[in-house]
Amino acid sequence: YYADTNKFHISIGGGNMPDSQVTGLRSIEYNVPDLAKTSRFYETCWGLAKIAEEDGTHWFRATGAEHHIVVLHEGGKASVNRINFAAPDNTAVNALYGKLSGLGISTEGNPEVLSGPGGGYGFSFADRDGLRYAISCDVVTHTDVEMEHDRPFKLSHVVLNSNKVEDQTEFYRDVLGFRVSDRTDRMNFIRCSPDHHSIAFAHNKGPSLNHAAFEVPDFDALMCGSGRMKQKGFPVQWGVGRHGPGNNVFGYFFEPNGMVIEYTAEVEQVDEATYKTGTPEDWAQRVKGPDRWGFADPPTDHLRRCMGGDPQPPEVVIF
Repeated sequence: YYADTNKFHISIGGGNMPDSQVTGLRSIEYNVPDLAKTSRFYETCWGLAKIAEEDGTHWFRATGAEHHIVVLHEGGKASVNRINFAAPDNTAVNALYGKLSGLGISTEGNPEVLSGPGGGYGFSFADRDGLRYAISCDVVTHTDVEMEHDRPFKLSHVVLNSNKVEDQTEFYRDVLGFRVSDRTDRMNFIRCSPDHHSIAFAHNKGPSLNHAAFEVPDFDALMCGSGRMKQKGFPVQWGVGRHGPGNNVFGYFFEPNGMVIEYTAEVEQVDEATYKTGTPEDWAQRVKGPDRWGFADPPTDHLRRCMGGDPQPPEVVIF
């Protein structure tokens, strides 16, 4: 990676490096000013289960096999702390570490056995926008997997704001092995699994979290979960609707700190052999606006501000 041109050169060190890549999205970690309040929200409102806590940090699982999908760290302004990806094995983790190190990407130590809940083997790094990530393998999984009618079963995707959307897209494609699913005027959608997107980059004035999406089993589960949220004092802020790229049903909400979270369902599954990447021109003709149905009102100014990276706690009456 060359800082003066914002470009990177994949052939490093003159040797052949294994074609290793990220294969999934594991979890998202947040900094929150009030750990107890936010923890209570994710358990009683959002539908996750706390599985571990230590030293001002709480871990939460969904109903799927992934050991945990949300981690809360107490302290500081509400923000994303780290996003965690999966790799297939130690060889892939080591190869990705070597590739990132060779490109001058800032890493937090060498790959190692992880001592926290879920264990595994991996390392952390920071991208060119200064956001933190980790790549790991051999993390403990759950066997009591089930699809409940109103609870998330996995972390679906994370959308990040950036003023270098194309540069970030190239980095994740060429270095981490992501594939570009679609580009629109608003954002680029990239995938590391059959899901249409695991990460998306939204055009914005600088790096921040736009929102995180949690997948529920189907449309009925999305409505049941949304109903619970409404009864707890967190009404839907945008939706219910169906997006263009990804074809997923959506409902957007605030968590107690003003960060934006989404229930989503029916995410498009990509056939690598036949899928054609859409362009902004394609999508301008195919779908008018971000809701195929035309049912959802536009996002409020409050929601736009929070999605833009400036979380503003909502006024919660019941919770």
